Amino acid sequence: MANHWMRRLLSGTRGRLLAELRRSPATVNALTEGLAISANAVRSHLAALERDGIVVLEPLQKQGVGKPAYQYRLTGEARSLTPKAYDTMLDVVLTAARENAGADVYTAILENAADRLAGPAPRAQADLETRLADTKALLASIGADVEIERKGNKLRMRGADCPLASMVGAHPELCGVLAAVIARRLGVAVNDCCDRTQELPRCCFEAIVA
Repeated sequence: MANHWMRRLLSGTRGRLLAELRRSPATVNALTEGLAISANAVRSHLAALERDGIVVLEPLQKQGVGKPAYQYRLTGEARSLTPKAYDTMLDVVLTAARENAGADVYTAILENAADRLAGPAPRAQADLETRLADTKALLASIGADVEIERKGNKLRMRGADCPLASMVGAHPELCGVLAAVIARRLGVAVNDCCDRTQELPRCCFEAIVA
């Protein structure tokens, strides 16, 4: 299910504009006519989408004398704005696995998922700062942007939001998967301190480091 921000985006003028561009690339004039809004409004929305890397401006094949015409087309980033049934499917799969496989097998499945997400173990000679930077980059690659707080030997990774926000209410064990990923990358025990009580959950992980 798309989050609230996504639903607002796709239900507004910008969503209609994206729908037009999904059909085919288009000029500002064509979008103005198709959406029945002003050219200035179209340009304003396109500028924001271009800034976010969702659309790109490209020249049309020149026909006759005059200034070259341009059209806008969607980039690969636009795929992330298409509502999909990922969350619904994941919920169904996790629930079925938990109910049918049994607690031990379900735990093993989650541990295997953590292993796969964590990837190869960091080099033995890598220092803590290098492992922290690599771990932060890995989390960012799956949508979990975190800030690292250090106080003595206590370390906390805190996120502004959660990439699994729509799932962790029903499946808090997913926070444990991310904690296990961090533990494998850092080589220390990691505890989940995620805030799942708010409408927008926030990632939080704690560890004691040398």
